[in-house]
Amino acid sequence: MTRWTAYKIKPVEFLESEIVGNTLIIEGKRIHRVRILGEVKRVSETSILTFELEEGITVKDFEKKGKNIKEKDLVDIIGKVGYFEGSPYISLELYKVRNENKEKWRELRDLEIEITRKYIKDEDEKTPGDYSKDDREDLITEEIQKDVYKEGIDNKDIVLKVIKDRKSVEYEELLKVVKIDEYELDKILEELLEKGYIYEPKAGLYKTVD
Repeated sequence: MTRWTAYKIKPVEFLESEIVGNTLIIEGKRIHRVRILGEVKRVSETSILTFELEEGITVKDFEKKGKNIKEKDLVDIIGKVGYFEGSPYISLELYKVRNENKEKWRELRDLEIEITRKYIKDEDEKTPGDYSKDDREDLITEEIQKDVYKEGIDNKDIVLKVIKDRKSVEYEELLKVVKIDEYELDKILEELLEKGYIYEPKAGLYKTVD
């Protein structure tokens, strides 16, 4: 099953945008997952961990994945949009602490948001599985899976091989095949792009350089 895309948005957008069901309305389009960079202002723990980010954003960590997060950490949060008793929140899925060169990370995120905003797609009430079934074929084959998961091959080699085998591949499919988190995949893709092994003809689509 394909996961919803985690779109990069500004903290203030999360608080000021309308929420319908479990979707956030960004420029008239519904999205289910967000990626937000923000400083932790407060941490509290009961049956779950709760983080308050700048601008007053609430992040709920039901699985307590972020038990090492501290106040004043700059965190890159990926999670699902939630709404409870009149208040929006983010249900934590993944996070990365970005304490080195904080201002650089903020500048980079602002640029990423500006560049990628036009690629936001409206995610209606279908499930991710419906999109996967109706809108594109599942290109994963047993032969390729067996090949890429051989012991001794690191994740960068796996990512490059998957892209080569498919001629072109979308970001979400890479996540599904390689089975690593988004932060590691982003780092690998950046390295492959910089070294000229692959290129990105459009956002989220990767091809190898012939």
